[in-house]
Order: sequence, then C-alpha cells, then structure tokens
Amino acid sequence: MGRNSKKLILALVAIVIAAIVVTFSFSLFTSSSANPGNMVGTGSMEIDNSQEGMAILTVDNLLPGETTTGTVEVTNVGDAEGDFELTSSNLVDTPATPALSSVLGLVVTDGTTEVYNGPLASAGTIDLGTWQPDESHTFTFTVTFDEAAGNEYQDSQTTVDFTWDATQSTS
Repeated sequence: MGRNSKKLILALVAIVIAAIVVTFSFSLFTSSSANPGNMVGTGSMEIDNSQEGMAILTVDNLLPGETTTGTVEVTNVGDAEGDFELTSSNLVDTPATPALSSVLGLVVTDGTTEVYNGPLASAGTIDLGTWQPDESHTFTFTVTFDEAAGNEYQDSQTTVDFTWDATQSTS
C-alpha cells in the first residue's frame, strides 16, 4: 500500500470517528423549564383614624359632676393583622398644682366593651388586641369631672395626646 492508501485509510477513520461523535452528540435527551418574572412585594401596616390630627375631646366650662364624650373610629387599613394599642402622653395640667387630671375620670369603650376605666392621669398604654385587615372599631371617650372637686380647680385645664399604634402580629 502506498502512501495515498494510508492517507485514504486515515481519512476514512477520521470520517467514521466524526460521524460517531456527531451521532452520539445529537442523540442525548435534553429538557429545560423556566420560571420567569418572579417578584416579592411587601404588605403594609396602616391605621385610619376618623379624627386624625384633631382632638377627640374638646370641652370648656366643665363643672364638677359633669360628663362629656367624644368618639373616634379607628380601622386597620393595612394588609396584615396587627396588635393595636392606645397610648396617652404629654399630659399637661395648667396650673400644675392642683392637677386637674387627678380629678378627671376617663372611661374608654370599644362599642359596648370597656377598655379603660380610671383616672385620666393614669391611662398610660391600653392593649386593644389583635385586629384583622379592614377591621374597624368605634371608641367613645367619656370624661367625668369629680363632683367632690373643690374651688381650687376653677379655671384649670388639662391637655393630653392620644396615639394609636399597630404592630404586625406575630401570632
């Protein structure tokens, strides 16, 4: 065999190997699957207050033994259930002594359920429970000036801030 025959045999062997590689390369099973457009968004914890930025109670000329009321509707307008609280803060009595707040009784009701009954000065933080999204409550604040209060409370004034807080429930 001559030189050309060896080249021909080598060429044939190379063609056969290439054919085998190509055949096995295209005969493997394949598959794919996609999940495009994945997104994660957050919810919100938000309170709607029918008296936002305004006093629930404003009264002048209250006399011993008299009572006054104010109402507010509070709603969980967020996406999650929340643990709600009502906190009184920034209590200021004018004059400071005697403190009018010491002879003012406060009753806070949620519908017909009493959530606080005691001195205005001691209200502090009141637990209102866990509310679902879109859950609404109407609160009535009733302040009573102690009928036994004396003349030392004439021309006195008490101011207090009420703040509603909600924290996402972990239960």
